[in-house]
Amino acid sequence: MTTLQSQERQVFSSSILRLVGYGLLLLAVVDLLLLRMPAQIYPLWQLKTMGAIIEKTPFILLAMVLIFSGPKSDRSFIEVVMLKVFSWFSLIAAVVLILVIPLNINSSLRIYKQHDTTTDAQFVRQKDNLQQFQQQLAAADSKNEIAAILQQQARQTVNIPESVNLQKLKTDIIANLQNHQDNITSQIEVFRAQKSSLLLKQCLKWNLGALIASILFFMIWKSTKWARS
Repeated sequence: MTTLQSQERQVFSSSILRLVGYGLLLLAVVDLLLLRMPAQIYPLWQLKTMGAIIEKTPFILLAMVLIFSGPKSDRSFIEVVMLKVFSWFSLIAAVVLILVIPLNINSSLRIYKQHDTTTDAQFVRQKDNLQQFQQQLAAADSKNEIAAILQQQARQTVNIPESVNLQKLKTDIIANLQNHQDNITSQIEVFRAQKSSLLLKQCLKWNLGALIASILFFMIWKSTKWARS
């Protein structure tokens, strides 16, 4: 193989790599453009959107590496200008990704507070209903009244046998309600812990990804000084 043939093969290989790089970059841009913008920006959408952008950065980084592969001399004037743009874009991306980290932390804290408030409201509502149910049972003086209260809660016909002891029935029902309330409290605590753990894992994952991607984009910018000259 002659030197000329070897050079032609290297140019062809570099062109293919750059073409793949442009294709990957275009696919990533299309995915980002398809992200839906809601009428009102809220913390959960903001966090998920930042996460989606961060998860696209590996494709963009790979695209950049492929685009910058090969010498500058075998490129057209337009591509040389694009190289300069992509080099500065790498620096901008590095800065933006660093700024995303505190935004993600802020969004995560706001989501946690919203979930906490919603969970507390649900717990208070269920607790109030149970307390009201207990008060109604405590005030009931006959089996018919107890049957009416139970029927209202169960939304179906309730028949209490005449042989049932009224006081024991009320005591058993109130004890069951107390156990149910304790179970609800436990379930809410478990639900709150699971939500917090999931939110923390997502936040750490995306923030770590943003930090790593920021460093890599900065390294690309630093190593492509030749493209900006």
